[in-house]
Amino acid sequence: MEQENKQFKQQGAAENTQGGHGGNFQGGRHRRKKKKGGNGGQGQNVQNTQNAQNQQNAQGNNANAQKQQPQKQNQPQNKQNQQNPSKQNGQNKQNQQGGNQQKNKNQGKPNGQNVKQQNQPKNQNVGGRDKTNDKNDRNDRNKKEENRKDTYLYTLDGNLYVNLTNKCCNGCDFCVRNERSSYYGNYLWLRNGDPTVEKVISAAKGFGDLTRFKEVVFCGFGEPTYKVAEMVALCDYFHEKGLKTRLNTNGQGNLVNKRDIVPDLKGKIDFVNISLNASCYEKYQPICRSQFGEAGFAGMIEFAKLCRRNGVDCRFSIVDCIGEEEVAACKCLADSLKIPLYVRKYITDS
Repeated sequence: MEQENKQFKQQGAAENTQGGHGGNFQGGRHRRKKKKGGNGGQGQNVQNTQNAQNQQNAQGNNANAQKQQPQKQNQPQNKQNQQNPSKQNGQNKQNQQGGNQQKNKNQGKPNGQNVKQQNQPKNQNVGGRDKTNDKNDRNDRNKKEENRKDTYLYTLDGNLYVNLTNKCCNGCDFCVRNERSSYYGNYLWLRNGDPTVEKVISAAKGFGDLTRFKEVVFCGFGEPTYKVAEMVALCDYFHEKGLKTRLNTNGQGNLVNKRDIVPDLKGKIDFVNISLNASCYEKYQPICRSQFGEAGFAGMIEFAKLCRRNGVDCRFSIVDCIGEEEVAACKCLADSLKIPLYVRKYITDS
């Protein structure tokens, strides 16, 4: 009995084991099918949700693409501006300069003045006179100056003056030709060169009776001893007319001609006026500026001595503008050489 119960128990346990494995296996498979079916339904829902989300993302992307499209269209132009910044800056600078120029041009002008200025004629009347007429007048004056004849002879204080040359070895501060185109209305700058003896005589004939003049003076806008030969020849002509002759000189004729010219003057020049101007070289050179330097003053003193020695009547002259002390010193020098001294006034208006 016990053995039968044992077998029965073993058989029931085996059935329970098999049924349990079988039932559990089958039941598990069935549950897995349900689970699979449940999972299948759940996967379908997930897939639908994902599709909806993808659709929304696509719509969002389309909207963003539409927003970004104008920016993409502007990118080439911005890129071009970035590639050529100097060109753009140059154009902006040019426009700015043009604006500043126009602004400066119109600055300080009342409204409408620019338009009026553009409409004004080129030839404006200033002070009631046309600029074209002023220009024509100047041209006429210049033409007359160019066409005028050189002045070889001129009258002053009852004397007849001879203008032989414009050459001079001095540059005196007080010379009457400084910054002047004329001297008492006489244009003494020679544009056509130094005159010949024949030209001077021809000019002298134009003055008629020469005996009305007190004397003939060789002076002018230059140093007459540059033209010694012409001067001596003219002395003969004027002596024949009954006139006396005088030479105004800086006393450097021997240096100019590189020889002693005093013998040439004797019997030709009746009187020699020598411009002393200072009592010594140190004071002479700064105001007379001889091109011979220190030899200029010494040569002038030697020339005066030679004139006196050879019987040529002479004197020293100075201008009063050199000061009282220097005038007194010049007088002492002249007295030591036994040559008279003449003090003349400085000519300011001629």
